[in-house]
Amino acid sequence: MLLAIETSFDDTGLALLSKNCAVAASALSSSVELHMAYGGVVPEIAAREHLTNLPAMMADLRDEHSLDLARVSAVGVTRGPGLPGCLLAGVAFAKGLAYSLDAELYGLSHLEGHLYSPFFSRALAEIPFPLLGLVVSGGSTVLYLVRSFTERSVIGETVDDAAGELFDKVCHHLGYGYPGGARLEKLAREYRARPIRRQLVLPVPMRESGDFNFSFSGLKTAAVRMIDAHREGDAGFDPEFSASLMRSVWESVWLKVESAARAYGIREVSVSGGVAINGLLREYLRARGEGSGLRFHFPEPRLAMDNAEMMAYLLWLKRGAGVKPSAFDIDSGLT
Repeated sequence: MLLAIETSFDDTGLALLSKNCAVAASALSSSVELHMAYGGVVPEIAAREHLTNLPAMMADLRDEHSLDLARVSAVGVTRGPGLPGCLLAGVAFAKGLAYSLDAELYGLSHLEGHLYSPFFSRALAEIPFPLLGLVVSGGSTVLYLVRSFTERSVIGETVDDAAGELFDKVCHHLGYGYPGGARLEKLAREYRARPIRRQLVLPVPMRESGDFNFSFSGLKTAAVRMIDAHREGDAGFDPEFSASLMRSVWESVWLKVESAARAYGIREVSVSGGVAINGLLREYLRARGEGSGLRFHFPEPRLAMDNAEMMAYLLWLKRGAGVKPSAFDIDSGLT
């Protein structure tokens, strides 16, 4: 069996895969409720929660599923990117566990785990290389060119805020608290259901930049100014505004992906990360892709958020590709 550990941010995840990539057991614990009062994740709280959760979750998985941990041949752990204290908690636990089990130890990229999550359980030969990989979350917005499993390069990334970070900050400014993506999607769907709709207009970031990078700080500023200028006394503002904000983000994402696909002659696109759970994003990209010959691949909703199953799958792919373990340490800026 293969065991994976995920502690890059505020979720503690464990997963065990069989040799044929079937999930033998998995667990996920979120500390999001502890962070709500602060409007975002507090690194020290998240790290302490990982330290508390990991041994208890491991014991529970073992007992509930009658697992023989002696059968674990390899342990994979997220080494970056992420919050340093959170990464340290996971790596320290993984190193001790791998040593006690005499198992191989792999340091894994959290973003690479996301990138391959839409293909979960597929054999390496079934992944449609070459492809573009868009990872869009609260901490990252990165566009990869993936020619093969061993050839991956960053061709675009956010130069400031990530898309999910934008949603969280704007939602907090609206007074709805943290996290923001799901709340804004619900409001945007309310707007779509209206028989008569106005349309607020927000800018589409970086549409004329000439590269594949993203930027959402300017859109955040424009969004906050719109809220402050027009929300008071307008009972219908929030749904209309939320729809407009998401439309600007989706259009920005689409323009970068579409231009990169044309530049590199790519037709397959993996879209992953926490923001990829958004149903409006999926609808938008699929509709635009149909007219441009692009095929978008999304993970199952449970695999879009941070989780250990996707990291276990990445470990399974690496071992299947003959990648050997090597010494590593945490890297909070890993791409």
